[in-house]
This record gives sequence, C-alpha cells and structure tokens, in this order.
Amino acid sequence: MTTRPVSMKFSVLAGREVDTNSEEWKHECEVRFLAGLSLTERNRVFDGEKDGLRGMKSIRGEGAVARLRAEVDRDADLTKA
Repeated sequence: MTTRPVSMKFSVLAGREVDTNSEEWKHECEVRFLAGLSLTERNRVFDGEKDGLRGMKSIRGEGAVARLRAEVDRDADLTKA
C-alpha cells in the first residue's frame, strides 16, 4: 500500500492548516470554485437548467445545496479584504 505525502495548506473555512488530501480541503476547493462563479452560473450548478441538465440539488439533495450556499456566503465573509 502506498501513502500520499502530507501537504498542509491553510483552510479559511476550517481556520487552520489541513491536509490537502483531506475531505476538508476538498470541501474548501469546491466552495472556492463555487464562490468564483457568477450568481447566475452558481444557480445553474445548484439548480440545473431548464434544458434538462441536472444540478447538484437533484444529485445531492436540497439540504446539501443549502449547506453549500451557506458555506459560499461564509467564505465570502471570511475572505473580504
């Protein structure tokens, strides 16, 4: 069995350094990606599009999307200049 080397980065959401191989870092990257989208694009990702493209809501559920929306807002508050 091989192990990945540990690489630590500061997570704004966690408020501390986390392993870049962790679920915490994966979540941080997902939230940062979503935060970088325009509101229209973000809503398409969350809700899907009327032409049949599925959104996160249909895949992960409304609760998960509500938590992600809250985390995007929290990230914006924490990273204000």
